[in-house]
Amino acid sequence: MVDHTEEEWEQMIKGNLDAVFHLLKLTVPAMRSQQFGRIVNYGFQSANTAAGWINRAAFSAAKVGLVSLTKSIAYEEAEHGITANMVCPGDIIGEMKEATILESRKKHDPYTPIGRSGTGEDIARMVLFFCENKSDMITGTVVDVNGGLDVIHQQRK
Repeated sequence: MVDHTEEEWEQMIKGNLDAVFHLLKLTVPAMRSQQFGRIVNYGFQSANTAAGWINRAAFSAAKVGLVSLTKSIAYEEAEHGITANMVCPGDIIGEMKEATILESRKKHDPYTPIGRSGTGEDIARMVLFFCENKSDMITGTVVDVNGGLDVIHQQRK
């Protein structure tokens, strides 16, 4: 952390926390007026438990702050039909970011307990679920989508 410049710190906080605050200030009034809204923020695995992350202090501090902001807006806006949740992906890297779940199932991943790498489609499915009309009872929730792999503290086999 001490190696971060003040500019790097501010960039992480502004890009990962402040930007969401400003976006919510612009969009929540419209959601209130229609008595419906879905807010889905993006975190990192275990952000809900405020895990530290070596060499990523600014990023993790911003995302953990975003957990609190997500939960706060969830409670504040529930009466207006607005939900707010967070998706926290695991280790989705390289070509898997754009891959489908079917493609991922064709490649065994010995490091992920379910046996395959996560994909962008896995994350998209969770976001889509949060956005459904029938998901109105789910708010203030933070969901890890990681196939059982502890990304931050992972130990390779």
